[in-house]
Amino acid sequence: MLMSNLIRWGGLAAIFAGVVYILGGGILSTPLFTAEDHSWFQQNPLWYWAEFAGAVALLVGLVGLYIYLRRSPRFGWLGTVAFYLLIVLVAYEAILPLMGFASGSGAKWLDSTFGAPQALGKILATLLFGIAILRAGTLPRAGAWLMIIAVLVFLGTIVSFIVGANESITDWSLPVASMLYGLGFVILGYGLWSHRSEPVQPARPAPIT
Repeated sequence: MLMSNLIRWGGLAAIFAGVVYILGGGILSTPLFTAEDHSWFQQNPLWYWAEFAGAVALLVGLVGLYIYLRRSPRFGWLGTVAFYLLIVLVAYEAILPLMGFASGSGAKWLDSTFGAPQALGKILATLLFGIAILRAGTLPRAGAWLMIIAVLVFLGTIVSFIVGANESITDWSLPVASMLYGLGFVILGYGLWSHRSEPVQPARPAPIT
């Protein structure tokens, strides 16, 4: 019963987290809304709580996805390693907005110290998790592909920043990556929710070849 509930709520949580990414990291982070006279929402304390709620929802969604996906032997150690990495890295994302609400200087220190390793780790973990979902083949592949494309767009943004490309590219590519990432979780969350009534079986070992 507990596992079934985690799958049920995990699906809804993944959808909610995806919407937060689409709106917060995506639409509201485009140049249309980040100009000084349109960025009032980012100074609002509710902004920190929205980021915190999105990160917590993503944690719950990841747990639900893992419980469902681990039944497939093709999900394997690759998906398990990616899952635990994502749990740690998303937990960091949950702590950061709380730090920003309590102490802006503390959040800036935390982000400047661990921000880059966390971002690179999340890219790798998301890429591995997406591949594992494709291998499992039990949830919508479109969601996994969108996650993979999102991290590739993000990597392209990093490269364009290093080579000194036009800033307008990064101004739009990062929100686009966030929207793709969020849409991927919306699709996966809906797929998980649609399987909420299935009995939860223990994980099966991979076949010996």
